[in-house]
Amino acid sequence: MNNYRNELFYKYAFVLFFIIAFFEGALMFSLIKSFDIHLKDKLELIASQINPEKLIHNKDEILKLQQKYKIFPLYIQFIKINGKKAPQEYKEGFKTDKLKAFLRNEKVLTYTVKKGDYIVKISTLYSTNDDKITIIKFISIVISFIIYLISLLVGYKFIDTIANQIDLTFKKLKNFNSNVSHELKTPLTIMKSEIELALMNKEKDCERILKDILEEINYISDITDKLLFLTKNYSKNKKFEVVDLEEIILELYEKYGNKIEFTFDFGDDEYEIMGDKTLLKIALSNIIENSIKYGANKINFVLDKFKNRIILRIIDNGIGIPKEKLPFIFDEFYRVDESHNKEIKGFGLGLSIVKNILNLHKAKVNVKSEGGVEFIIEFPAVNQKNLKNA
Repeated sequence: MNNYRNELFYKYAFVLFFIIAFFEGALMFSLIKSFDIHLKDKLELIASQINPEKLIHNKDEILKLQQKYKIFPLYIQFIKINGKKAPQEYKEGFKTDKLKAFLRNEKVLTYTVKKGDYIVKISTLYSTNDDKITIIKFISIVISFIIYLISLLVGYKFIDTIANQIDLTFKKLKNFNSNVSHELKTPLTIMKSEIELALMNKEKDCERILKDILEEINYISDITDKLLFLTKNYSKNKKFEVVDLEEIILELYEKYGNKIEFTFDFGDDEYEIMGDKTLLKIALSNIIENSIKYGANKINFVLDKFKNRIILRIIDNGIGIPKEKLPFIFDEFYRVDESHNKEIKGFGLGLSIVKNILNLHKAKVNVKSEGGVEFIIEFPAVNQKNLKNA
């Protein structure tokens, strides 16, 4: 997984570098083109404002134009034609020439225009923009580098998080397969042993053997039903109706009252929510059966209502759950007793089903364990909006 994480990060870094370099290059190209256009606009503007008759003998005016338009150096050449047609070599418009200078080559931009009896050539060096472009380029590269480093850091954190989630998913899947194999293999082994023993001893007590085999078949069927429940999408096209939590709890009392002592603490409010009564009974039944399984002989149901929320607290007096195991109790096939002790029946799917059903009802669940187990479930109460959407 570490190699996969590193490989993914290197690819991300390369692609990110390519994207930033591409945009940096595009920005510099646009910047240079923009400065070139700006420089040409200045030369045209100077040409429109000068009067050759006045300027030809006044060098100070040229210096003023340099200062005004921030063009250094600025060369202006006047060629008198006295009304004649301009020679062909003097075409109006812009022209770029190369000029060999000390230790480097320069490019000269010249704008030629006819004004009255004169051909006016206004020239400057392209390097006029170099200082500005260099400063902007340096700032842009620094900013791009900072963005690149920040993006690398954020990308690494994101990739690391995704890789950890994938790693955790693989571990859960591996654990899931291991537990499924174990839970299915155990009853099959028992049935196989019972049949082999009966054949070896020519066992006549068929009723006992069949009861043992039936019990294990029911156990496998129970596992299969719960696995199918977890994989089935109950949210698809599911329409909820108004259900009364108090009524559901009293119905469960009739079912489990002979197995565990029930106590109730209900107020005078209405405890109605939008939901599926059958699914809610399955969820609460799993919590009750879990309490019975782990040694509880008393369970207390408390209902409270706060504005638009209904709080259901289910408190038992069982052996409790170790604090370090609480974050995992809703995982598929997770058992607090990891030894798969057959004295405690179960295969770690009950609370996972509880969580799925509560999520379907947009309910929040929290579990505490201090000398017993307390489930705190928070449901959205019924309101007019719920009824309209039902």
